[in-house]
Amino acid sequence: MSVVGEQSDVSPTTESRGHVLMTLLGTNPRPTCYVLDEHRVDARLAPVALFELLPENDRPNRVLALCTLEAERETWPLLQEDLGGTACSVEHVIVPSGHTQQDVNEYLVRVCDLVSDQVFRGEPVELTVDITHGFRHFSFLTYTAVLYLQAHGIARVRGAYYGLLAEDRPSPFLDLRPLLALPQWVYALSVLRDTGSAMPMAEALRVGSQHPSAQQIAKSLKDVSGAYLSGLPLELGRYASDILDKQMKPLRKRLVDDHRLPLTDELIDRLRDTLTISAFPQPIVGQGWKAKIVLSKEELERQAKIVDHLFNSGNVATAIGLMREWTVSWTVWSLNEQTEWLDFRTARRKAENLLQAIRAIRKFHESPELKAVLNPDQNKLGELWHNLITLRNAYAHHGISRQDMLDPKEKKRRHRIEEVWSELRSFPDWSLTLEGSGGRVLVSPIGLRSGVLFSALEVCREAGNGAEPSVCVVICSQDTETSIEDVATEAGYTGRIERLRIDPHGSRSDIAEAVKIGRKHIVGADDVFVNVTGGTTVMGLAVEALAVEARRFARPVCRFGLIDRRPPAQQDADPYQVGEPFWLDSEKDDDGCGD
Repeated sequence: MSVVGEQSDVSPTTESRGHVLMTLLGTNPRPTCYVLDEHRVDARLAPVALFELLPENDRPNRVLALCTLEAERETWPLLQEDLGGTACSVEHVIVPSGHTQQDVNEYLVRVCDLVSDQVFRGEPVELTVDITHGFRHFSFLTYTAVLYLQAHGIARVRGAYYGLLAEDRPSPFLDLRPLLALPQWVYALSVLRDTGSAMPMAEALRVGSQHPSAQQIAKSLKDVSGAYLSGLPLELGRYASDILDKQMKPLRKRLVDDHRLPLTDELIDRLRDTLTISAFPQPIVGQGWKAKIVLSKEELERQAKIVDHLFNSGNVATAIGLMREWTVSWTVWSLNEQTEWLDFRTARRKAENLLQAIRAIRKFHESPELKAVLNPDQNKLGELWHNLITLRNAYAHHGISRQDMLDPKEKKRRHRIEEVWSELRSFPDWSLTLEGSGGRVLVSPIGLRSGVLFSALEVCREAGNGAEPSVCVVICSQDTETSIEDVATEAGYTGRIERLRIDPHGSRSDIAEAVKIGRKHIVGADDVFVNVTGGTTVMGLAVEALAVEARRFARPVCRFGLIDRRPPAQQDADPYQVGEPFWLDSEKDDDGCGD
């Protein structure tokens, strides 16, 4: 190691490594009575007194003295003399006086290198520090260096002392180790506040305390951290409220008894304020605890704050995922479906289907047939949902796609998400009602055998407990269109009939045109029944395409076919007999989540 003035005589060996006392040496030493834990000793130098006063199993086996050239001439020989009869090895290193800015940096580098040289087999140096002597600023600089060494795992501080020199009474050694621990706790609280991670705090609590309550609190803090970083607002609320309800007093006791931490009450208050933002107002415990959570405006506001914090702390992927779920919950709340708000197959699926319908309709909002379906607020909601789905999926796949997640276009998308989110999380009075026909819509072809449409109307009516469809969308040809009125009369159907005439032997463009015209009749339907029997192949494909479009708009779809087991001649002679339905969907296919 390079030194100022004479070379240092520090030459650590494997045998001498162990517990190190790092001390400062000054000038003008004088005999003083030092006190530690009610024990007294007279000594000319504080490190000599400290060595005598420490319990035998806490005494160092090496002393490293930091001294200026002046202190080396005046005080270093006394230290060698007073500790010469002990089993402790005594060495020194020259440090600059610290009178210039360059000296400050040189001092810190010298101290850090000195301690780092004592590391053996990767284990931290066991370090006790004495800052009684030397220039005043040496104490601050040494404190800074020890913080650095401790933070980087180079040193484990067993003790830190300052002898408070007094003229007319014994000089007590002040234990400064809690002051070295305090920055770690301040940092841990800052990390929790800024990033949501409680891991540094859990680690600070666990180290140095074997009390069962300390280990339990550390575990709870880790649970809070895991729930936050994973975007689990319900688990986070539970763990945070549990700490606030049960563990704040035990935590305070551990900080006082085990760590003797200054500003304990202030730290506890800051922790309480941080956890309160995420915690449930009241603890929720017991089996099936999630079922006890009520979806309310207050609960949505609590979760929205978590989303905001995730965004602000740079956890964009988690924020986007939770924002998506929040938007579903907000929709459930707006639809007054709070009772089963956590159940996907009921409330959440219905809400997601509605959001997906708005998203799909928005894609065609410039089309004449759909232009009036969405209002401006619904357009914004559809935009938000589309962007959330797009980004959530991209993050879920960790960007393993052609989509460049750092492209300015994606940054613009995130910015737009934040804009609409800031409006949505203020609970605006946005209508979720879609303009459209409503009710049940039947989609069916009509071929040369008109009895198929008759059967479809009867089956749809029966499935609705006697209620007939409000709209019947019929795929027909020029030749079969004339039969529609006769079928409706025979079936007693008085609802609205929409005719989609196509070339029965046409092409893909004919099918696309039928879908374009027909989608306006299904976009607002409560559910869509689709008969796939009858007509030509092209007409059947058009019917299936409308079923796909209905799902795209997140409308519940039930497809069915019809079987007439009578001979063809008998079917032609008596067409108005109800065929036997067979259902292609075991239940209404309304999965419009789109992700």
